[in-house]
Amino acid sequence: MRRIINAVLEMALEHNKEDNKRCADLREAYVFMDQIVSDATEPQPATGKMQEALVVGDFPLYFNRVLSRMVYDRYQSRMGQWRDYTFQDSLPDYSVGERYTFSEFNRPERTAEKMEPQAGWIHEGELQIRVDDYSKQIDFSHRILVNDDLGAFRNIGLKMADSTKRFLDFYVSSLYDNALSQVALGLLGVGYAGTGALTTANLAIGWNAFVTRVDALGNPITVVPKYLVIPPISRLNANQILQSEKVAELATNGINPLRGALEVREDPHIGFALPNVPWYLFADPADVPGVSVVKMQQLPNDFYLYAKAPDKLPMSVSGGLGAANWQLGSFLTGDIEISVQTTIGSRSDDLAGLVGITDANGIYYSSGTTP
Repeated sequence: MRRIINAVLEMALEHNKEDNKRCADLREAYVFMDQIVSDATEPQPATGKMQEALVVGDFPLYFNRVLSRMVYDRYQSRMGQWRDYTFQDSLPDYSVGERYTFSEFNRPERTAEKMEPQAGWIHEGELQIRVDDYSKQIDFSHRILVNDDLGAFRNIGLKMADSTKRFLDFYVSSLYDNALSQVALGLLGVGYAGTGALTTANLAIGWNAFVTRVDALGNPITVVPKYLVIPPISRLNANQILQSEKVAELATNGINPLRGALEVREDPHIGFALPNVPWYLFADPADVPGVSVVKMQQLPNDFYLYAKAPDKLPMSVSGGLGAANWQLGSFLTGDIEISVQTTIGSRSDDLAGLVGITDANGIYYSSGTTP
């Protein structure tokens, strides 16, 4: 309500800017109305001037102009769902962290009479992870905040937080949806990458690629895909494939072997050029960490908002100081400064190969370029 009254005052002052006396009366009337709206205990009206300043005929003009100004609702951002299919890791500080894997022990071999057993071994693998800070700031004057009758800056903290969430989605998507990772998976063979579009037959190929995987010594491992990760444009197709009782692409009565076998997750940042739409399969990250997302232990939240400590404090005539308020801005200029920061990281030792993929046995990629 106070914003509307303030906007009406601004419109009225603009309309009567040539009449100094009328403008003075308008300001006095506004002060009185503002006191009423703010529940002031002892408003001091000047009723004669109030009648003069605001007459019934003024309201259609001023209110029509005020109510014709509005801000459309913000778009609802399409957010990623990467927390389900990525492995959540953490570090205590900004130092590089090491993560190790150990192979299984060698198979026993036949030992002839009086022959010494051959030596076996366990192979050690290592990769590195690290985190970095990502931040942005904005500054504006105290006057802009006061004059913000449309609320552009009133929810600036929410906008900065939402922007950071979108960045996190983009960051995680780029860990695996990039040209280098796709080439690296392709070089590992058909068990890690394909070219088929999203169909029942091609999904079955991806599924079988998982169940035929082996460890470094050639031992079969127990891993199956759990998540189908797609851009939003493939959602309807994925629903049809995974929810149909029969094979969606066939006119026969063939039972759909993939019905309910996968959970669909959307990544709005997967890049594609129609008609070629890529898709990914991920294992349960609790079984195989296909892609790791690293946070700092002391900074577990998605984002942190900071305001520069205000150095302008309200003071009474007796010298008492009031509470600090960031909306007052700086003492010298009234400047208000706000920043947002997030701390996130990933694998950091294979930036020219798998990039952010931690273990290729937890992922399958298809470019969607062939039927």
